[in-house]
Amino acid sequence: MFGREEIDEVKSMVEDERSEVVELTSKLVRFETVVPPGETGECVQFVKSYFDDLGVETTIYERKPKKANLRAKIEGGAGETVIWLGHLDVVPAGSLENWSHDPFKGEVVDGRVYGRGTTDMKGSCASAMVAAKVLASIMERTEVKESLPTVEFWFTCDEEIGAVDGTRWLAGEGLFKGEVCVIGDSFGSLPTDPWVDVGCKGYIRVLLRARGKTAHGGVPFLGENAIERLLEAVKHVKEVGNYPLDLPEDVEPIAESSTEFLLRFPGLTEAQREAAKKVFWYPTVSLNIIRGGVKVNVVPDEAEAVFDIRITPGHPVWKVEQVIRGLVKDSGVEVEVAGTREGFYERLDSRAVRSMMDAVETALGAKPHPKILTGTTDGVHVERISKIPCVGFGAGVRGVAHAPDEYVTVENLVMAAKVYAVFPFIWARNT
Repeated sequence: MFGREEIDEVKSMVEDERSEVVELTSKLVRFETVVPPGETGECVQFVKSYFDDLGVETTIYERKPKKANLRAKIEGGAGETVIWLGHLDVVPAGSLENWSHDPFKGEVVDGRVYGRGTTDMKGSCASAMVAAKVLASIMERTEVKESLPTVEFWFTCDEEIGAVDGTRWLAGEGLFKGEVCVIGDSFGSLPTDPWVDVGCKGYIRVLLRARGKTAHGGVPFLGENAIERLLEAVKHVKEVGNYPLDLPEDVEPIAESSTEFLLRFPGLTEAQREAAKKVFWYPTVSLNIIRGGVKVNVVPDEAEAVFDIRITPGHPVWKVEQVIRGLVKDSGVEVEVAGTREGFYERLDSRAVRSMMDAVETALGAKPHPKILTGTTDGVHVERISKIPCVGFGAGVRGVAHAPDEYVTVENLVMAAKVYAVFPFIWARNT
């Protein structure tokens, strides 16, 4: 059995690994696991060697060569399994002239580790590795091991491009088996102001296609301008952003907390603050692709626009689709749904959320707040395919993912490692 003494010991053991979690983050950044192609083979071998030295069982899963995923498993005796899930792939660095630090060097400066993927999310992967080291050590004690669940740490590929060879494939193969999954792909927490992800938004991708008739640009009245027709329809689609969502009662307090999280972004203008207040209560509408025209002196006969529309979980996506179709039905354009996905959320009184909230407060001494992600993570595949409840917590820093000079703080690395190491104890207690 275990008590407060063992949990305090775990926290102290993580503190002792402060320099190691920083070093691990730097080393992970040096593997250029950029998508495309997103080859994680060498990086996974590094992670495997770390666990091999600890005597922790590992298994590598590959659907395609060099697209490696790794599971590290620490056996418990309580008959349940806790999963931690993170990804090793990163987005491109972009133009190097925008970086003050080499994106693939992992430089440590003034309490920060710089580099592509530090926040999204190799920093959290390093925190998980240290947490696993601490758990493997303390679970050598028979009385502790028998009281704790088995803990699996998964390091995957392809999250940034749909997880086709990563989590989505692993879930489809039935390889995730457990009672709860902790998603490490999370940002916005500080040791004194922590936030727990309890869900993510759904989406509908809408394509508008307008058709017209070509003519010479000097006599446009002889043609039918598809771009002008499209622009009129675009205005109608954007009106769905004023359609109030009918949220379940148990989602409303999460939406309120999530709104507060957005409003804490530094430097928001008044217009941005007003927009942030609507994000979880109305669909968000973003016109992200527009195509049309073939030559400057030719009236275009075809034009397309693609929207990314996000919807708070609890409100059916199909209802938003109905509204969109109603708005554009008289516009003379074609409407095509290019993709949909329902979001998900965990109730605040669920074991998964209660355990993560308790673990964060126990590890950090600060009361956490719940939030819904405006985007998606690999958690959606675990929820939808594996039917395992997911909650998120990580070392990621607000506003720097995918940006030049991306970084993660040393304090956040230690913070996340403590939470990951403490969580199995709290999960076992919250039966």
